[in-house]
Amino acid sequence: MESEHLPGGSGGVWRITAPDGVTRVHRPTGPWTPAVHALLAHLRDRGLDGIPEVIGLDDEGREVLEYLPGETLDPETDQVPDQVLADAAAWLRRFHDAVESFRPGPLEWRQGVQALAADEVICHNDPGLYNWVVSGGAFAGVIDWDRAGPGRPLDDLAFLCWSGVPLLREIPLDDAARRVVLAASAYGGVAPEELLTAVEERMELIAERWRAGIERGDPGTIALRDSGIMERHLARVREFTAREAGIAERLRERC
Repeated sequence: MESEHLPGGSGGVWRITAPDGVTRVHRPTGPWTPAVHALLAHLRDRGLDGIPEVIGLDDEGREVLEYLPGETLDPETDQVPDQVLADAAAWLRRFHDAVESFRPGPLEWRQGVQALAADEVICHNDPGLYNWVVSGGAFAGVIDWDRAGPGRPLDDLAFLCWSGVPLLREIPLDDAARRVVLAASAYGGVAPEELLTAVEERMELIAERWRAGIERGDPGTIALRDSGIMERHLARVREFTAREAGIAERLRERC
């Protein structure tokens, strides 16, 4: 049996290949795991593509998931082609449509016990480029569902744009505006200007959730703080705020 530890902000995962050649992912669990497994089961029943199947738990109590072959990318250095961005936004819409009928009562998610508000669905909450699976140059799915929980669909789309456009670092303003329009069009039913405004709001929500996670003593959130990821994120948000007006102007020019 071959085992490889893949590091990550929340402690990483193990990619294990059994003697029969089947590769699976083993991940740490927490009180939120039953809710996430119920979510993934619902999505599979609804026919959503690009998500891992839950196999069960291993002898160490880790969850065992189907391995989605492909690569993940780094939003700090990578920028996906327009078609991959459009396909990711279209997939996110399929996910939100599929999850609309998943209306459980209060469940324990990573953010704590929460129920759905009328304008909420269960969101992925972390659909960053590092959680996309790209195979053969094409978008193939999304992994790392442990931060799923109630939220507004627009917030998921805003996060996808933050990392996938990407808005988290400086690119030409014309390119940023064009790709925001592309993502909004592929998702459907949202105006680019509304989406851009939602990005800054979603980034502040991340900071709020991290602060709450630290107060709860959540190990994954503490690992993000100690690794410096939180401080880098806050610096990126400040830089984006300085660029936002320029992107909005380019959006108006496109109308």
